[in-house]
Amino acid sequence: MINLIVEILTIMITFYISVIYGNTAIAFIGFAEVLFCIFEYIWLITSSWKKQYVIKIPIAAADQGEDIGVMVEEQAYRKRGYTGKCRYKIKVKNSLEGRWQAKWLDASGSYLYQAQLPGTYEFCLEKVKIYDCSGLFYIVKKVNKSKSVEVIPEIYSMPVVITGTVRNFFGDADVYDDIRPGHDSSEIFDVRSFRKGDKIQSIHWKLSAKADELIVKENSLPKACAVTVIANPAGHMNIRQKEKFIQLVAGLSFSIMDQKCSHYVAWYSMQKQDIVRARVDDEESFYIFLSYFLKDKLAEKTDAGSLYMEKYRMEHIVHLVVVNSDLTIKRGQDVIGKPKEQNFKKEMENLEIIL
Repeated sequence: MINLIVEILTIMITFYISVIYGNTAIAFIGFAEVLFCIFEYIWLITSSWKKQYVIKIPIAAADQGEDIGVMVEEQAYRKRGYTGKCRYKIKVKNSLEGRWQAKWLDASGSYLYQAQLPGTYEFCLEKVKIYDCSGLFYIVKKVNKSKSVEVIPEIYSMPVVITGTVRNFFGDADVYDDIRPGHDSSEIFDVRSFRKGDKIQSIHWKLSAKADELIVKENSLPKACAVTVIANPAGHMNIRQKEKFIQLVAGLSFSIMDQKCSHYVAWYSMQKQDIVRARVDDEESFYIFLSYFLKDKLAEKTDAGSLYMEKYRMEHIVHLVVVNSDLTIKRGQDVIGKPKEQNFKKEMENLEIIL
């Protein structure tokens, strides 16, 4: 806008001087300036129609504190000659903060964004300023292209003791133990030679006929979840408290998983307006849970514990562990842990949880 005002003033001064001095050559210069402005704007409008812009982020997930490379690329139908420089307006929003922050990028169209908080980051290319060859004029093209990146919170493991009651819990499940046989006849764990005391019903007659000896089937052991961890952020939290809350839920789930204990993690989903849960058996399923959890907005006005007990009231488990917004960890009615926000990592590492 400033460049346009300067150019208009320059044209007016040129014509004013030509009138005062009665100089035709100076008047021709003024007309040339007017034609130049018209030509440049026509060129800007026609060239902007042919240009498309995309935002690119080479990673889909990052660790907390890591730099995220954001790039903007121009995709034109025809790339001939000089196309002028561009400036790009990028908006960034974190799922914890819930507000947009804007930044203008220079002609390179790339910068490094440091993700200080965990959660889902949405990067939106909102506008592009397309300049003419002289760099004096520009037009604004709206784009609205976005990409998202999940930022994994720092995982602080804590000492978790799994009791025999939890370790030997029997129940129905669709996942089976890879190490121990069990009682579920719907799934075969392994086959072996017949031993004294084996039941006749467990003999695999087809394999026995092929092997010319009695072969028996070993049933599988369902890996039922004896523990459910509920993320219950019911209560007002500032940004740092939300960060610690997510780190506590993630650290607790990771530590239980690290003890080879299958469990559920449940929370109230603002997207689905219902209680949802994810099963965590190993590191892969842990990060799948974390991916879904980070995409959801924390429901600060909903008691997730009560809603979970209502929805799954017929389900039998050993422990219902609730992580509250004040960072208390409750097993039933008992508080079994509460790390302080100061020295949070050390507090987590010294917090022993018995399940």
